[in-house]
Amino acid sequence: MLLDSTFFIDLEDELRSKKPGPCAAFLRGHRHLTKHVSVITIGEFAAGAPVAVTLRLFRGYQRLSLGRDLAIFAGRLQANLAFEAGENDLWIAATAKFHGLPLVSRNKVFSRIPGLKVIGY
Repeated sequence: MLLDSTFFIDLEDELRSKKPGPCAAFLRGHRHLTKHVSVITIGEFAAGAPVAVTLRLFRGYQRLSLGRDLAIFAGRLQANLAFEAGENDLWIAATAKFHGLPLVSRNKVFSRIPGLKVIGY
């Protein structure tokens, strides 16, 4: 599964407040599955968090980078969408679809992308 930026923002809020919530419960309930993160998500998170917090939070997740084939896939996905998605959301959705992973998010825009399995938390 690919964890979206919203998940990590909410998870960091839970960690900071020391009050486990839906993100902690989701991780406990899915501990047996490999969890992936897009480099786009890491960049989005780093825009609002200190480097040390960012490095600590993403330790232990399988990082998925961008490459030529994923870029082509994302471009074709964008060309076939009947609506405008934000650029970062498009990259994250394309990464999930390209790798055949469900996307864990509370962002409603992802439910509008054909063929993308979205899991709430």
